[in-house]
Amino acid sequence: MDAAAEPKYDTPEQVASALQISVRSAYRLVAKDPTIPALKLNGGALRFPRERLEKWLRDREQGRPLAKRLAIVKAEAR
Repeated sequence: MDAAAEPKYDTPEQVASALQISVRSAYRLVAKDPTIPALKLNGGALRFPRERLEKWLRDREQGRPLAKRLAIVKAEAR
């Protein structure tokens, strides 16, 4: 497997920084919302698969018409 094909994972600190929330809020989000893509590793470590997290966030954007959101999801599934 080459480096370009490897999945990229972000730490809770990276996700918190990108979303402008606290690290504690990132952990709370995972605890409260089972749909958020996150990997819980041994010892309590948490990692977020970057591409899946970005898709999860796009799917939850407000203000985007539903038809456009559905078209994007279908296009990404191809």
